[in-house]
Amino acid sequence: MWRKLEQYRQSWHPLFVLTFLALLVLGLYLGMRPTPPPAAYSWQASFYHGGGIFALTLLSFLAFARWPWWLRALLMTAVGGAVEMVQSLHPTRSTDWNDIVANSIGLVIGLILIGGYQYMLRRQAA
Repeated sequence: MWRKLEQYRQSWHPLFVLTFLALLVLGLYLGMRPTPPPAAYSWQASFYHGGGIFALTLLSFLAFARWPWWLRALLMTAVGGAVEMVQSLHPTRSTDWNDIVANSIGLVIGLILIGGYQYMLRRQAA
């Protein structure tokens, strides 16, 4: 089963690269625009941050599987940090520690899932 999933990942590689880049641009736009997205509840902003970094982390693996985990973590942390830095410069936005924690949680969960997938591939190959 894991080998079949890996074959699908490789055959759909160009689409994953395009999807990763599109989501990256969309996330940077939404995170850096002067007006925040609508959020009726306080937890929604953290969900946007954590969910976005989580999705980007998984898509970065699907698009660029040869990246080592530390490079993926560094780049996703830089994306989250850049969004928070730009938000601190807008008078209508603010930097929040909860968003940074949500980014970190999304990143760690994504890296754990990627590591588990890679472990299962190695285990099946042995």
